[in-house]
Amino acid sequence: MKLKFITPIKDSLNQVITLNLEIGKETKRVRLSLIYQEKTNLWYMSLSDVQTEEEYLSNVPLLSSGTNANNLWEPFYYKRVGLLFCYPKSDSPSTPNPSKDNLDEFYIVWSDGIV
Repeated sequence: MKLKFITPIKDSLNQVITLNLEIGKETKRVRLSLIYQEKTNLWYMSLSDVQTEEEYLSNVPLLSSGTNANNLWEPFYYKRVGLLFCYPKSDSPSTPNPSKDNLDEFYIVWSDGIV
């Protein structure tokens, strides 16, 4: 199983991260967009292919799974983009989910989906 820790920029409320995701023998170059929404106090993510601009997922909330390993991308499994987990770095983050001021209190981890 391959793991990749994704490190967003703490102080940016609208950011784009380019990743190379290795899924099996295939490498996908993708664009992960993280956008903070003040109204809900949550981050939302979208994922698209860098070359084809195909959108794999859009506006998925970045929710912490606490101590569980809940795949946030489960509904998009058929897109073959792997798994994504978000969980706190400590037992007591300042909010249950990543918010405007504490994105750095959470790990965001991608896996190739071979569990």
